[in-house]
Amino acid sequence: MNYEDTILQNKINQGIKLIEIEKYHDAIKIFDELKKNKKTKLIGLMFLGIIHIKKEEPSEAKNNFYKIIEIDKKHQDANLNLGLIFFKEKNYERSEFYLDRVINLSKNNLTAIYHKGLIHFSNKKFDEARELFNLCLEIDKNFVYAYLNLAHIYLRIKKFKLALEYYEKVLELKKDYKWSKFNMSWCYFALNQLDNAFKFYEFRKEKIEQREKLTKVKSKFKTKEWVGENLNKKNILIISEQGIGDTIQFFRYLYLIKDNYDAKIIFYTDMNIKHLFKDTPFQIVTDINKIENIDYYQHLLSLPGIFYRKFQKFQNCIPYIVNNENKNIEWKNRLNEFKKPIIALNWQGDKNFLFDDIRSIKLSYFKDILNIDKYTFISVQKNFGTEQIKQNNFEDKLIDLSNEIDLGENSFEDTISILKNIDLLITSDTAIAHLAGTLNINTYLLLSYNPEWRWYVEIKNRCFYPNLKIIQQEDAYSWKSVFDRLKETII
Repeated sequence: MNYEDTILQNKINQGIKLIEIEKYHDAIKIFDELKKNKKTKLIGLMFLGIIHIKKEEPSEAKNNFYKIIEIDKKHQDANLNLGLIFFKEKNYERSEFYLDRVINLSKNNLTAIYHKGLIHFSNKKFDEARELFNLCLEIDKNFVYAYLNLAHIYLRIKKFKLALEYYEKVLELKKDYKWSKFNMSWCYFALNQLDNAFKFYEFRKEKIEQREKLTKVKSKFKTKEWVGENLNKKNILIISEQGIGDTIQFFRYLYLIKDNYDAKIIFYTDMNIKHLFKDTPFQIVTDINKIENIDYYQHLLSLPGIFYRKFQKFQNCIPYIVNNENKNIEWKNRLNEFKKPIIALNWQGDKNFLFDDIRSIKLSYFKDILNIDKYTFISVQKNFGTEQIKQNNFEDKLIDLSNEIDLGENSFEDTISILKNIDLLITSDTAIAHLAGTLNINTYLLLSYNPEWRWYVEIKNRCFYPNLKIIQQEDAYSWKSVFDRLKETII
């Protein structure tokens, strides 16, 4: 290596070290200088692109990789990085274009093959995805993420025993991998192997960061996690968790504690839903400082497993939500304007929920239902999802109440009274389903082909909501059969 090459290599090394310690401004100066030299132009552009990726500046990163490809169309790293950037942006068509370039240049490029598999998985092309993940394993038999995604595929297509085999393989390679353990509970619930299901469901606590409520509890009290000990003459704190629907559904288990132990039961929840529990025989708190002493704590969604192990059964529905008579009269008068039987619709859950793509339903699927003239249709949808009414030109068929309901601090305050004054609710799998179930409202739940664990339990045991009728997809990702059956039912 001549003197000039040594100087250039030293600058490259210096720039790399600056990237490693996140001194990006200084690194950019070095690689800007290197890209001006014919010998190191591609290296300079490459590392400038990498810096912009680390700084979360994808447009700037892409510009540098594009410049490399103008010089060398077959530059693997530039093509790969473009594929990965477009993948992160969920521009899967562009991502696949660049990943295919890499694979054509290097047929065993594990990163490119794996991400192409993820694209097919995201597009629900499971056969193509499975082929690519198996190819990853031919290249590297210990590539844990290929096993993981093969397990996810088998979970999605309801081949639960195969999914369990692949999740077990993941745990052989990475014994503490949280997603595997948690998803195994889904498989066991679907197979009605409930002891294992509840065992692995406890790993949900590891899957997510420690919740703010639990952090506050542990910092204030020296207390133990309750797993079924005798609670007579003890104080126990139950911590709400996950979504509002989870809290509404499983609050019933506090009554089971009450029926079996002479204990003081404290429920730690959020301010916006505190009012739902106000007339129950428990202390309801939203501020940990209002609690003086506790002997035990437990998360709300651990209670079904604890009591199932004890009694081998589930707690039945308890209608603990009380009437707000003033609201009931207000909405009775409002809804009396409509002379036909009233059907309320709710179609969209939390768009940030991991499995929202299989849980929520596009409003457009309700078109034929909304054309049934003998009903008045009202929307109890709030926030995200309401825009679909206008997008589908349903303003004259579906009455949008979103600007009238639940405008205060208390969630569902108006929705509860609306549900009490309608003839039928049709809903996707959202908190509204649990609210209506607890209120004993006549409800049709439109359910996906492979729903969340609780619905496998409900379909098998009919233990949660006696008033709720389930219409489930016959084929994955297809709502046609659901709406055909729904139309036949209500027409």
